[in-house]
Amino acid sequence: MPTSHVKYHYIDDEAALVRMVTACSAHDVITVDTEFARSHTYYPEVGLVQIYDGENCYLIDPVAIGTLKPLAPLLEDSSVLKVFHACSEDMEVFQYAVGALPSPAFDTQIAAAAVGVGFSISYQNLVGHYLGIDVPKEETRSDWLQRPLTQSQLDYAALDVIYLLMVFNKQQAELTRLQRLDWVAEECGLLTSDIAIIVDPDQYYLRVKSAGRMSKAELNVLRILCAWREREARKQNIPRNRVIEEKALVALARAGAKDRDELRLAGLSERQLRKFGDDVLELLKLADARPESEFPEPIDDGTAVNIRNDQIKRLKQVVDKQAAVLGIAPEMLARRRHLEQLLRSGMTRGHYELPQPLSGWRKRAIGQHLLAALEANDP
Repeated sequence: MPTSHVKYHYIDDEAALVRMVTACSAHDVITVDTEFARSHTYYPEVGLVQIYDGENCYLIDPVAIGTLKPLAPLLEDSSVLKVFHACSEDMEVFQYAVGALPSPAFDTQIAAAAVGVGFSISYQNLVGHYLGIDVPKEETRSDWLQRPLTQSQLDYAALDVIYLLMVFNKQQAELTRLQRLDWVAEECGLLTSDIAIIVDPDQYYLRVKSAGRMSKAELNVLRILCAWREREARKQNIPRNRVIEEKALVALARAGAKDRDELRLAGLSERQLRKFGDDVLELLKLADARPESEFPEPIDDGTAVNIRNDQIKRLKQVVDKQAAVLGIAPEMLARRRHLEQLLRSGMTRGHYELPQPLSGWRKRAIGQHLLAALEANDP
């Protein structure tokens, strides 16, 4: 077991991991972090999992153990709150490596936004703000799959979760004082609802940014190509863009292709042409043969209707004013696309309705203010 001035237990066998799960299950709150690599794979390659229960810090070595499955009962234990920072990728790690998602979860990045410390604040800046500690960045991008891990890596990994609990405790006090615990609870309740690696491949086209501006015929092509790319990436465990870049998928959805030269013009590399060219051409033929009755419906993202800039500007002023009153970033309250959806509801339904992203705590914090501003300016 490695030794260090930072106290931790190095878990490198399954029996020790099971004992750790039992010990952590006796605590109400644990802090969690993961270190992984993903530059050449579709799925994350986990190098280390860190857990701190307020008394003991554990560094779990999945390379040595060979499995993280024993973590499942702890991750799913509803009596233990799992605290992370910016945990979207951590969720993918646990879904893939454990087959379980942490619940309930708390994200200190979301909490920081809710109390006005910063929107999408980095971990280093978060610790600096709350604890006055300068977290070294040297190990952030180091090789977590190498063995043995360096003493510097292990110290860094342990302090990550130790500091995180200290930050969490301070945030809890702030959220309680500001009466915003429910804000963070609502936001964190959505953390496990959109895990990219388990999205139905046939629905992956909905995640393409340009999809909201495409016709039904174009979406038909995009859906087929995206589903194929997603399945291929998962099967071969390679990044999506190693199969085909998203911009090439969009180009093919809009213009199609009949031969390899046209695929090349759409953006496929020579390697992609050699490996996937025939498949893509067959998929384009398949899309072309599909009856219009099977085309997907246009995506209702609020961009299909022209929204006047003066309308958006007026609503953004409402958001900015309320954000200043609450002492938080405007982005925490509403994004431009949410304002567009709100305006579009008035055009299509004859009355304004708050879109889903402006429901819940946002209805009270900003939604009702936006509706009042719209009603006051309607003829």
